[in-house]
Amino acid sequence: MSTVIQETPVDVVCLGVGFMSGVVATELALAGNSVVGITKGPYWDYVNDYSTTKYDEWGVGLGRKYDSPLPLQSTTIRNDSSQFALPVRRYTMPIQYHALGHGVGGAAQHYGGGMGRFGPWAYEMAKRTSSAYGAGFLASINPQDDTHDWPLTYAQYEPYYVEWEKAHGICGNYNGSPTNSSSDVNYPWMSQNYPLPPHPMTPLAQLFQSTVQGMTAPNGQKYNPFPSVSALSSQPYTNQYGVAVNPCVYDGYCGGLCDYACETGAKANAAYRTIPAAIKSGNFTLVTNAYIYRLELNPSGNQVVAAHYYDAQGNDHRQPGTVFFNGMWGYNMVRLMLLSGLGTPYVYNSGTGTGTGTVGRGLTNGYTPYRGTNVSGTVNIGGNSYPAGNGSGGGVSVFDLMDDNFSHTNISPPFIGGGLFGAGGYLGGGPGNITFAGGVSAPNATNPNGAMGSAFKVTQQNKYLPTKQSVGATPFAPDLPTFMNYIDLDPHYTDAYGDPVSRLTYDWTPNTYNGATYLVNQIKAILTQMGATSVTVGATVAPYSAHNDWWGHHLRGGLRIGTDPNAGTATAWAALSGYNQLYYNSNTSGFNYFAAGEITNTTGNNATAGTHAAGPQSYRAAEGIKKYLANVATNVNYLSS
Repeated sequence: MSTVIQETPVDVVCLGVGFMSGVVATELALAGNSVVGITKGPYWDYVNDYSTTKYDEWGVGLGRKYDSPLPLQSTTIRNDSSQFALPVRRYTMPIQYHALGHGVGGAAQHYGGGMGRFGPWAYEMAKRTSSAYGAGFLASINPQDDTHDWPLTYAQYEPYYVEWEKAHGICGNYNGSPTNSSSDVNYPWMSQNYPLPPHPMTPLAQLFQSTVQGMTAPNGQKYNPFPSVSALSSQPYTNQYGVAVNPCVYDGYCGGLCDYACETGAKANAAYRTIPAAIKSGNFTLVTNAYIYRLELNPSGNQVVAAHYYDAQGNDHRQPGTVFFNGMWGYNMVRLMLLSGLGTPYVYNSGTGTGTGTVGRGLTNGYTPYRGTNVSGTVNIGGNSYPAGNGSGGGVSVFDLMDDNFSHTNISPPFIGGGLFGAGGYLGGGPGNITFAGGVSAPNATNPNGAMGSAFKVTQQNKYLPTKQSVGATPFAPDLPTFMNYIDLDPHYTDAYGDPVSRLTYDWTPNTYNGATYLVNQIKAILTQMGATSVTVGATVAPYSAHNDWWGHHLRGGLRIGTDPNAGTATAWAALSGYNQLYYNSNTSGFNYFAAGEITNTTGNNATAGTHAAGPQSYRAAEGIKKYLANVATNVNYLSS
């Protein structure tokens, strides 16, 4: 029988060391607490690891050389509960081209850096939709609807947004709120502007901005354009922790297929924004190349007492702690809870169209279908498609077509929410030479020879110096939570250590498609006013015309926080204070497990893929953990005091 290595007990154990754990670890370490952070990959050095190796389209774009190895752990996917779920065995294009992060910073080591706050409506979607359109509206447009609100309002979360933006050096210039006042209940007003200015706008972005400023939005007011929000630092910066940040050098190897790592550290993530301060404090211990496989509960089942993990040599470690923060990504967070018996597993009943339990419930997708009703056109503005620029700067967006910023009454087909639309961005923000994005295609019915050989060469002529640009959008509305979409453990497939992998039962909901059929006409008007030619709305794409066959980074739901103990994992704590401490029994008090429910909480807002909304929740969690530790030290039960 193998020997379990006993580690020294600490105040806080952070599971995973990505965006959320980076904040929690740093805040608690700087407050004088002993903290351990455990991650399954290395601590990447952006100079030594990326400066000479990132310019590798095959290795990064298809080989995923910086990402989590699938033989270690994968997941299975199906569209409904009647299907047999199939495992993801390799990272491929165009199917499973998104990969899990690996190491400190997680997937944020390579992402486009697009950010953007949720608006006030997103946090109260169920209540405000019911008030505006009737109590049965959501159920009528979303089969087996399971929509719930967040425990706090935007105004209550807003101070935490400010702290997170300061820590990570977010770039932008407000969010398009007409008044930028806390009285604005529709737009994400800001008490402080972003700490860094936006990246330079492209000519196309400037045309879009000047055009919409003279147009009236569906709500009867003028459009309010604002620079696209980015987490790629636009200039040198030092955050509140004293961590110095290098600026973007616009080398063009930034966006693209699952995006590229940054050799200057300009791409915000925990490795280069928060963790350096935690290490410098002397109170933080980083454990890398470690695979967390269980959380150990006490005999009563109401406290987590230790995290168990394997190191790179296969040794088994036990890390005790007073408080545990689960900052692992998406379904990994849910999977660890299910494997550990932590919480009530969600069980779907296809006969009734409902379910019981909470852990795994409410799965939604921040990514949209690969087919939908679209609008497109062409503008006579050239550009530089050679690698230059970055993955999320240069553009301009409008929030006026988001959320409930226009009336949804009598729209057919009915939907709720909207989409963030914009234009611009750097044409050379990411390379595209060896994938389908490079113009290569196999033989097909339309083109029997495919785009290969001489046909391919024609597509490459003047590819990098276009004289015109395509503009358009497939403006999906947000994906909504239903009882039928969820996460559980797969009964057939396991990871490298023999534990069940997670199983995603998921397909896009009708709201996603239906929103596009309305929004394309609003965008068509903008493109026409911009002077675009050949502006065309494509054929209407009905719901369920495409089926999910991959996982994206931005899965949401599955571990919701809220005030309803039957719908989310948090009850009293979230209901009273909004801290994301988790409960799996309404009679349990003082449970010592916190989790990044912020990124997995369901919302109807698709302004950002999720990370920017997760940020303020990590500060909220850090605040809650500080209160918890203070009261544990004085033998006071904080929740009942």
